[in-house]
Amino acid sequence: MKPGKILIVDDEKDIRSLMEEIFSEEGYQVTTAANGTQAKTQWQDEAPDVVFLDIWMPDTDGITLLKTMIEQQALEHTNVVMMSGHATIETAIDAIKLGAYDFLEKPLSLAKLLVSAEKAMHNIQLQHENRHLKQKLPEQILPIGKSKLVQQLRDTAKRVAQYTMPLLITGETGTGKFRLAEAISLLSAQKEHKILEIQGADFQAKQVQILGEDQPDNVLLGEITQADNGTLIINQLEKLNSAGQHFLEKLLSQQTYSRVNSHKDIPINIRVMALSCLSLENLAKQGFNPTILKKLEIMHIKVPSLRQHTEDLPELIDYFVDYFLTHEGLQYRSFSMAAKNVLRQHNWPGNFKELRNFIQRLLILGEGEVSDDEVKNLLKNIQLDKAPSIATVDTSSNLKQAKELFEATYLRQLLIETGGNVSETAKKSGLERTNLYRKLKTLHIDPKNPT
Repeated sequence: MKPGKILIVDDEKDIRSLMEEIFSEEGYQVTTAANGTQAKTQWQDEAPDVVFLDIWMPDTDGITLLKTMIEQQALEHTNVVMMSGHATIETAIDAIKLGAYDFLEKPLSLAKLLVSAEKAMHNIQLQHENRHLKQKLPEQILPIGKSKLVQQLRDTAKRVAQYTMPLLITGETGTGKFRLAEAISLLSAQKEHKILEIQGADFQAKQVQILGEDQPDNVLLGEITQADNGTLIINQLEKLNSAGQHFLEKLLSQQTYSRVNSHKDIPINIRVMALSCLSLENLAKQGFNPTILKKLEIMHIKVPSLRQHTEDLPELIDYFVDYFLTHEGLQYRSFSMAAKNVLRQHNWPGNFKELRNFIQRLLILGEGEVSDDEVKNLLKNIQLDKAPSIATVDTSSNLKQAKELFEATYLRQLLIETGGNVSETAKKSGLERTNLYRKLKTLHIDPKNPT
């Protein structure tokens, strides 16, 4: 366990100075407050791991302040050690019942002070670990496979993990962008701190939950405080609204953020990793904040689609089979060479997500060795399931509009499956290359980014 943040609250300057000196020498990050008002501000801004709180203070007593911070849910990530030279046993018991972690009598014993700090810090860090579900080891989540593309991706992940600059990871849906970001974080110096994930589309609805809020009589600490010294992963960057883009620009440019209904800049040490299905070029075309894109383009990783490295299918099949055996208790099934060859020939437009779901269905629906016929039949059934039935046809459009909608959907899917290869798409669709280009232009489809 590493030393964390300590806040010392005491109206006696000599005690504050002595405790600050002692804890600083032990490697803790220490801040102090001389009264309840200062303490509340420091507590809200610094999000300390442990607070040493004097009961008797001139403006607000420690018990009242403790109750206030409990109401503001500030004890979810903080342990409080109460201190007093005049308290009774009943006062100490009341403080512990309220939620204080420990109680120390004055004059303070140096040995007891250090032991209490160490135990309180150890306890709160264990709580953090349990809350984060003991994130997996980086070796377990690095990209899987022996292909040159995947080896390069693993090497890149290990290399960029040594630094703290912002990172942009792009790739199609289901290619494992979050998995790669998580691996980089767990290989980095931030590995012992929280990974906070934000969905771009959810930022507006969850802004208070993420950033916290300043109210006239109350301050709510946001989830971002838990990720100080850790990692912020923004999924679906392209769906981040204007408020979210303003927050991100400020974070990247100043390493600060502001709570909702507040203009106060709060410093935070956090590494940003942004994930998107769109390329930098298409993000710019979409009108995304150019300052953010300029910061992110410095370190940009493109994750390949599964169809670009289908030679890794054997390792991926073994991985997913092992995963479902371990996590869902499914029965083991081996795959014949013919079955693996059929899987390698599939385009996997849904990438790893599609393969994962496919393996799961094979394990659930059958037993014994997986044959090539079984794989072919399941692929065929899935395609039939995806085909629109008469009942699902939208008749609110006229025939011309319906035809254009079908053509757009059909050509987008073909482009995804061929990796944007226009020649191959023309061949599969039965169109002349020039006619295909003309149709794509009419339907406003970019071959490089058909989604």
